Amino acid sequence: MTVHSLPLKGWVRTKRRVNAIELDVMALRYDLDGALDAGQYGLAWWAGQAMLTAAVELSLVESGVELRGQEDPVERACAALDALHRVNPVLAEAAWELWLRPQPSEGDIQRALDEILALIEQRLGLHWVLSRQQVVMRWAASTSVLRAVAKQLGMAGAEDWYLGGSDSPDLDWYSEIVATLEQERRR
Repeated sequence: MTVHSLPLKGWVRTKRRVNAIELDVMALRYDLDGALDAGQYGLAWWAGQAMLTAAVELSLVESGVELRGQEDPVERACAALDALHRVNPVLAEAAWELWLRPQPSEGDIQRALDEILALIEQRLGLHWVLSRQQVVMRWAASTSVLRAVAKQLGMAGAEDWYLGGSDSPDLDWYSEIVATLEQERRR
């Protein structure tokens, strides 16, 4: 790695963080939908709040705000929402209000989750979060770019770095994801 690649190394580090958060959002989207389908409204509420946290983190990291990764979900939310407050106090206030709400009743859960998703979509600008297919495609595209750049920079330690290749020579992991999404769409 040369001195000329140092800015690109920072880009890869940021892109890796964005990609990790996109993976969280993807998993949470499936958790949210699955919990609602199963009538597990407590899990659905948790997933909605966790999606809000991840969406705030993603918005901040993509706009250049550095966040320390937190393991504890409450610490993670506090760090993300406090950082948002420094950037956009009005938006942070709205996000805090949604995040601090108690779990709604069974009859109100969908409306409350729709409010969280509306803030994510409209105020944070992450419209792709509304669709499982879109969150998977977003993550897969991000992973593809990250992997290609890291490989070119010599940062990928092996051919199977960061989601290894496929056993099939004519179908890579990205094509498998796209094919799986297409099958799901047809159901």
